[in-house]
Amino acid sequence: MPFVCRFRRAFLTVISRVFLIAAVVGSVWSGVCYMKYRWRREEEETRQMYDMVERIIDVLRSHSEACQENQDLQPYLPIPHVRDSLVQPQDRKKMKKIWERAERFLSANESRIRKETQRIGGADFLVWRWIQPSLSCDKTSLMPSKVWQGKAFPLDRRNSPPNSLTPCLKIRNMFDPVMEVGENWDLAIHEAILEKCNDNDGIVHIAVDKNSREGCVYVKCLSAEHSGRAFKALHGSWFDGKLVTVKYLRLDRYHQRFPQAQACSTPLKASGSTTSATNTTPRLQHRGAANSSGFS
Repeated sequence: MPFVCRFRRAFLTVISRVFLIAAVVGSVWSGVCYMKYRWRREEEETRQMYDMVERIIDVLRSHSEACQENQDLQPYLPIPHVRDSLVQPQDRKKMKKIWERAERFLSANESRIRKETQRIGGADFLVWRWIQPSLSCDKTSLMPSKVWQGKAFPLDRRNSPPNSLTPCLKIRNMFDPVMEVGENWDLAIHEAILEKCNDNDGIVHIAVDKNSREGCVYVKCLSAEHSGRAFKALHGSWFDGKLVTVKYLRLDRYHQRFPQAQACSTPLKASGSTTSATNTTPRLQHRGAANSSGFS
């Protein structure tokens, strides 16, 4: 066989193998990118669904409290009315899947909301009724105990970082400042966190932002390992009827907001021990200055 023919055959063989390898690598890479996209999209949809659940609960709870003050109001709300009040007209098609997932979640997991049929204006509507007693009628006698009510969803790589990022946490939805009474209600929040993390001996500082509309609590641990354990114990839990979410905070930002936390190194214990009273911060000061620094 002439040299030119052998060279051409070898060249074509090499080129075909290169293209084959490139096609295989490209297919694998495309599959990985697609799976990452699906995971991110599913994580975002799950986050939006739980946010919608919280908003629905807030609407129904507020309506129940309004019914206590105005007996002329019906003690239920049509489901389409709740949807239309929470989702803008231009977003309803895009948010349809999120809304349907939130409806299914409430039907399966929320015992305080009852779904029923009512005749309104001559037509039958599916409605939601809030069946938990409202706190507005007697806050002192009906104030619920601060208790954990189980997990809303299991933690996996879609909603939990694979590694602990920092030793500090920001916890949302631990309380509603409008509904809290008394001077020391924040101590119950401290106790609840320590009880939930009772197997974690690395929590050294807790601060409750008593003015936070998001019900924020800040926690510092001895190490990122301890904060990771606290994250797994708290994130996605129901507490006092609220869905708790957790994110990591940078240590320098935490110390910028709570300078006294730099000296905290003794683990806190539940049940109002001396250590707990020393290291926790019931009242927050200079909130505006902290926010202007970019702390979130």
